[in-house]
Amino acid sequence: MKSTRFAFHSRARAFTLVEMLIVVTIISMLAALTMGGYTYAMRASKRRTTIGTFEAIKLALERYNTEFGEYPQAAATNQMAQFPPGLVTYDTAGAACLYQALTGDGFDQIKGVTSSGSSGGGSGGSSDGKVEGAAEIKNKMFAEIPQTIFTRKGSAYILIDGFGHPFQYLKAATPTVTTGSGGNSTDTPTTINSTYDLWSYSEDEINTNKPSISTLTDPALSAAWIKNW
Repeated sequence: MKSTRFAFHSRARAFTLVEMLIVVTIISMLAALTMGGYTYAMRASKRRTTIGTFEAIKLALERYNTEFGEYPQAAATNQMAQFPPGLVTYDTAGAACLYQALTGDGFDQIKGVTSSGSSGGGSGGSSDGKVEGAAEIKNKMFAEIPQTIFTRKGSAYILIDGFGHPFQYLKAATPTVTTGSGGNSTDTPTTINSTYDLWSYSEDEINTNKPSISTLTDPALSAAWIKNW
């Protein structure tokens, strides 16, 4: 009789399967809410960092234009590289040009700059990651450059946004394009602004090969971008 009462009380104190499932569900929901909040906070922080760097680049570009009478132009295009997460492909040409033009470290990524006598950096005008000292050129538009806003990718140093991806930069130009059998020439703009287009793809990891000009016909492409148009 005593053993029967003990068994009865043990069953009364135990959780049922339904109760266990409810507890597990609640814990899972709380964990999801916590992780969701953390992810949102991290994205917001990266976006704020990107906006701050973005504004600093714009100011530095205006100083460059005042100093040299023009905005820098990337020496190349379509310098493609992969970046995590997911190894998404980005063009690093504009970011490499910005790094050199605004830090004074090298010159081979800036179109039209060929004299080592007017620039610092490594051999052949390449960047060496050093932005201090007498060897660097006078176009040091950043008084200070934090290590967090630039990185080395391949053989070039580039300016990066808060997401660790290269900033996109394109100087305005209107190249003459010959069209039609009659050889008619038309000027086709390559940028939205008459000066330069500057943008970060931000958290967008789908449209990372879309140029700025493509957003004129499809504004939804740049919904998540941080841009100057």
